[in-house]
This record gives sequence, structure tokens and C-alpha cells, in this order.
Amino acid sequence: MSLRNVLLTVLSKEPNSGYGIGRLLQKELSHIWDARLQQIYGELAKLQTDGLMDVENIDLPNRPAKKIYSLTAAGRAELDRWLTDRAAPHANKDDLLVRLYCMERIPPDVLIRRMEEERDAYEVEARELRHRLAQASRTEPSQLGLLVTLEAARSRAESRAAWCVKTLAWLRGRTQAAVSPDSLARGTRLRAAGE
Repeated sequence: MSLRNVLLTVLSKEPNSGYGIGRLLQKELSHIWDARLQQIYGELAKLQTDGLMDVENIDLPNRPAKKIYSLTAAGRAELDRWLTDRAAPHANKDDLLVRLYCMERIPPDVLIRRMEEERDAYEVEARELRHRLAQASRTEPSQLGLLVTLEAARSRAESRAAWCVKTLAWLRGRTQAAVSPDSLARGTRLRAAGE
């Protein structure tokens, strides 16, 4: 997936300015995509050049004209094609996991502190997503996509927070001796069984 697809998707709901799209991605859709305004404006220019969107300039007093972007028929066709294609496999690019792969080089206190920060961030994210889910309309058909994506993001954040808790317990309990990766799973099974 690319920013191009995200912009086509967002603009299929309603025309918007580049700044408006940026705010929407930051405030309402941060669980789906993260992009800076510079990236958004660059991609909007490409979409316009490719004939996938129109731009309407709205004059504003004492300010530069506001550009409102909307999909053309070709843009809607491109979006429809992309929506019906099979989704690309999720690409794993996880900064924390790359660091943990080399955890023997990280001082234990730093490692635990980073894992606590990660846990706290995911717990906050999960709490915010639960709040947004509770406020979302469940009767409006146009909100179904938002509900589904919020639920997926909530599930992902809660799962990641639980993994952090499990990893922290393992890190705090480990000794200087080498511990096999299977010990974490074995310890989890023993705790689940109440042993």
C-alpha cells in the first residue's frame, strides 16, 4: 500500500484540502497511516498530474488560495481497481524488534526502561482506541469501515502491550546464564496452568 492509495481512499469520502487531509490522518486515521504534510502535498501533485484528481482554488481574503482536491472519474476507477485487488502481505519493519534481536548489547536497565515505555505507549493507544470505538456511531453505514479499522488497531495495540508485559516479566526474571527462547513460551504455559 502507498500514500497514493490512502489519499484516493480519503478523498473518496469527500473533497478536502491537503491540510485537511493531514489533520484527518493525524486526528482520526492515525491508526491506519502516518504521513507528513510535505509527503501529502507531493503525492497530491502527482495524483493531479496523473489525472486522478481535480483541484479547485478557493480565494481567501489576506491569505493564499485554498486548494480543494476531489477525485476525477479516473481517480475513482483507480481506487475501485485497488480496492478489489488482493491486499499486499503486511511488511514487517519493527525498530524495537530489530534492537531486541541484539539485546545482549543493551544494558539491562535500559532494556527494561525501553520495554516499559513501549508497554505504556501501547496501553495508552489501546485506551484511546477503546474510547474512540465507544463514541463511534454503530448505526451509520458509512462508519462501518472506521469501526472495523479502529477495532483492528485496538486489538493490535492490546496484543503488543500484552507482549511487552510478558517480555518484561521474562527480562526481570532472567539470570546471567543463557536462556533459550523456548523458556519464555514454557514459562507462559506454566503460569497459565497455575504451576
